[in-house]
Amino acid sequence: MKIEKWIVREHVPGIPDVDRIYEKVVEEVDISLKEDEMLLKTLYVSLDPYLQGLALETPLGEHMVAHSILEVIAAGPRSSFAVGDLLQGYGGWRSHVVTTGAGWRWEHGEFPVPFPAFRKLDPRHYDEALPLSTALGVMGPPGLTAWGTLTRFFTVRPGDTFVISGASGSVGSLAGQLAKRAGARVIGTTSSPRKAAHLAALGFDDVIHYRHGDDPEKVREALRAAAPGGVDKYFDNLGGAITDAVFTMLNVGSQVAICWQWATQIAGDHTGPRLLPFIMFPRTTVRGIFAEEWYDDRTLAAMHDDLGGMVRRDEIKYHETVRHGFDSIPEAYRSLYTDSAANRGKVLVHL
Repeated sequence: MKIEKWIVREHVPGIPDVDRIYEKVVEEVDISLKEDEMLLKTLYVSLDPYLQGLALETPLGEHMVAHSILEVIAAGPRSSFAVGDLLQGYGGWRSHVVTTGAGWRWEHGEFPVPFPAFRKLDPRHYDEALPLSTALGVMGPPGLTAWGTLTRFFTVRPGDTFVISGASGSVGSLAGQLAKRAGARVIGTTSSPRKAAHLAALGFDDVIHYRHGDDPEKVREALRAAAPGGVDKYFDNLGGAITDAVFTMLNVGSQVAICWQWATQIAGDHTGPRLLPFIMFPRTTVRGIFAEEWYDDRTLAAMHDDLGGMVRRDEIKYHETVRHGFDSIPEAYRSLYTDSAANRGKVLVHL
């Protein structure tokens, strides 16, 4: 049987140069499953900005890791799932996967990361309002990141000023809508007028145009004009100058969720103000967000009931950009960085 996969052939920091980083490999594999193994066929692959960090840590010659939706097409007699089951897990940029479905631990980077076991998707949860692809989007890791942060960490009160950097992505746009529903005044940053209009349509109260490298003082002025009373909650996807500015505006008892750091992890910006005094004096609580800690059946069921219910009642909007074909994966991934205006919400590839 032929199995296609995209491997990492070179470590290239910065904005992903996919032509250098990735190479397609086709392997002829003799599928002789052990009693507890399964053969999975990949249906959807998730594309997310954080994958660049994983690419830099992936041993050369290994496949690219990513979240995916897969179907069991063959199974040993003692396997965890049956033929026809739909699964979600870290199958990566591979057309097929042979696995027991067990969780595993990423040991290649500075911080070891536990990746959860494959889990079965309940077909009854997916329909026209929430198609299967949303298991990688609003009902998957992005949804869990936004909804989990709003329900497990932030204590949003009516009248709070809630700022989101990089707000037009699948996580930020959802977090903003949830904060708005909780009564907050929501301010987002984004890089294009088209995305600003999209955020306004979602109910954001103010949108600041910001791209990495913009004049930090102008960014600070725009933030102070949008939030003259300071910032109570900050959902950070970018880091860098925008975060430096927000930290000088934090109110007493404020909360900061660090979801991702574009400026450091992609742009290589490791300089900036020493921010600890801005945490100390307002008694700010800062928390790193790693949604996998909430990745259990009980929490996911609660999210389907709560967030899924909001979507079905048309109280929350989500968007997906779906590309097609295994060979399109690297170019679709590149578009996250070089043609982001063409994407809206969650970006994924349907194989």
